[in-house]
Amino acid sequence: MSRILVIDDEAALGENIQRMLRTPGITVCTFVDPMKGLAEALASSPDLVLLDMRMPGMTGEEVFAQLHAARPSLPIVFLTAFGSVEGAVLAMRNGAFDYLQKPFKREELLLVVKRALSHSTLEHEVEKLKDRLESLGETDAAQSRNPSMLEQMDKCRRAAATDATVMILGESGTGKEVAARFIHNQSRRKDGPFVPVECSAMPGSLIESELFGYEKGAFTGAERTKKGLIESADGGTLFLDEIGDLGVELQTRLFRFVEERALRRLGGLSQVRVDCRILCATNQDLAAKIKAGTFREELFYRLSVITVKMPPLRERKEDVPHLARFFLERFSRRYGKSLTGSPLFYEALVKERWPGNVRQLKNVMERLTALHPGGVLRPEDVEEGAPQVEATTSLSSLPWKDAREQYLASFESSYANAVLARCNGNVSAAAREAGVDRKTFYTLLKKEKDAQIGESNPQPPAESGE
Repeated sequence: MSRILVIDDEAALGENIQRMLRTPGITVCTFVDPMKGLAEALASSPDLVLLDMRMPGMTGEEVFAQLHAARPSLPIVFLTAFGSVEGAVLAMRNGAFDYLQKPFKREELLLVVKRALSHSTLEHEVEKLKDRLESLGETDAAQSRNPSMLEQMDKCRRAAATDATVMILGESGTGKEVAARFIHNQSRRKDGPFVPVECSAMPGSLIESELFGYEKGAFTGAERTKKGLIESADGGTLFLDEIGDLGVELQTRLFRFVEERALRRLGGLSQVRVDCRILCATNQDLAAKIKAGTFREELFYRLSVITVKMPPLRERKEDVPHLARFFLERFSRRYGKSLTGSPLFYEALVKERWPGNVRQLKNVMERLTALHPGGVLRPEDVEEGAPQVEATTSLSSLPWKDAREQYLASFESSYANAVLARCNGNVSAAAREAGVDRKTFYTLLKKEKDAQIGESNPQPPAESGE
């Protein structure tokens, strides 16, 4: 069912349009007050708006400016008198779909409406494709308007044509895994597996067997032979996330595999050859770790044949409204909401620093969508959606790295608690909502507490290198 809004101060014209468009599959709502019509268009999801050019109280151009800023893909057709045709043509240059000059015939109206609704249907299909692209790891890259980000994604595109190892550097939440998936899906290995390995998530006692696999009887409990994650990537791409957290001994084994593209499972004698592309990512200063002796220099050079540096969101402010709008539309579909953002809402988002980068923006937009009753998001909603953290003045006494970690820990904790509350305390349901496993969700819940404990009881330097 297609839904059309008519905003025109002539009630008779609106009623006439309703009669002309009285066909199965179409509903028409008319508004003589432009401000009420605008509010309805922002609060609901019409497929087409027919908008008068000249109205008292608020002009068609003013209504169009707000509608187009909030919903750029919504087709808007201007209804013009003879003297306002030039204005309608100018509006088309700024994004309006078409115009109809009064008086118009039913055939003219039906033709324009048919074209506009086809355009709207196509936009919905594009949104579905965007969801598909996101699952392939390509969406966020395609959304950027920032020259530095576009330059890095172009480097990813060129790197994808080769089998060279790629080191992706950047702060947490900047989209390092998105870039890795983008490289994989642009490469000749796109039909093979993409195997992500979170090096910081597995304890040292397990990661070796998880990476390299083991033979039956290799250790107590090894009741069968098991392939490791590296073998699982055969024919595809192995993505080692947070490679800086890998222990030195494992770095030695990994270096040998990178050199020979062969491994031995734990307890095994024979070599197993694996044909996979290796991509790595880290938010750490590997040069400093090399100097401290906690990261092998030769491994670094073998893994960073090509280096990609993902810029933080605070350095690509022009991307904030575009990404926020994308996340808002996506989560509105997921939660069955009808939400749009006002221009001032997006301006408020741009003013935030976003230390958690795109991941933080995504989480804030999901929280706002899930908890908002519907309608239009306004600047004050940004403050309500922001994580409850210590004031910047109190964090300013800490070094940048410590302040940022404490800020993120508080944000992740408040986010997890909000999701848990929305799911009535059901941890399994909350983990599914957040898109993580139960173990990771529990970690998010205790992040702020751990950060505070760590601040009051700092660990000795010797333990911080692992």
